[in-house]
Amino acid sequence: MRLFKEYHLERLMSLKDKHAEVSHILDFLYHTELFKKEMYAQIKDVHWERHIKKIYHLFDVCDAHGSPSIRETLQELKKLSKEELIRKMERFLKERSAPDEERFIFITFLNPFLSKLSESMDIKKDQWLKNTCPVCGFKPSVSYISDTEEIEGARYLSCVLCNTAWLYNRTKCVKCGNHEDDAFEYYYDERERYALLQVCKKCNTYIKIIDMRIDGLAVPEFDDIATLSLDLWAKEKGFIKFEKNIIGL
Repeated sequence: MRLFKEYHLERLMSLKDKHAEVSHILDFLYHTELFKKEMYAQIKDVHWERHIKKIYHLFDVCDAHGSPSIRETLQELKKLSKEELIRKMERFLKERSAPDEERFIFITFLNPFLSKLSESMDIKKDQWLKNTCPVCGFKPSVSYISDTEEIEGARYLSCVLCNTAWLYNRTKCVKCGNHEDDAFEYYYDERERYALLQVCKKCNTYIKIIDMRIDGLAVPEFDDIATLSLDLWAKEKGFIKFEKNIIGL
């Protein structure tokens, strides 16, 4: 489950220093992560609609630190009434789709509320074993491997919206369910061996795996973005990502 810890911010700063090619993105995420942390500390319930006016604070953060395309989207969203914004986000939650810039803003705003919801639910995350989130129904954008008391090298999927994590078979495709070992290929950069792509040759779909046994300080959703070069390489090869991360890649 997603907890708003100080080390998440520290990890972003560490990754920013290490990955100059995406430092502007990580810097932006640092500021939006501060917003989420503040929201998480303030809210006492999971009814995001009651707190819709707080989205204007997020608008200010995105306007100050976001890309030109984010700021352009903000201009359109600012024209909407609170009721129209609620309906737009309700449609996003139902359809699980929106243009990348809107998607980023909606996920950022909704994440603290759904994180609270995730914590309040009695989820048997080691028994779920499905390819969609048990809390919100969205897809995972990244996976990670970590040793637990019960399982050595357990593989978890992490939801793009609420960051809930749940156990999944290490050698099973998240898209088509293939579980034949010889139908998978793995790719990684020698300089970043802890991040690798699992590509299913049957459906041409991939998901990134962050191996926390190699780097125990990793925060999967941030390290996924820091290693975007792998995704760009995969795109050139024609591989299809199972679910885009928060920035739409």
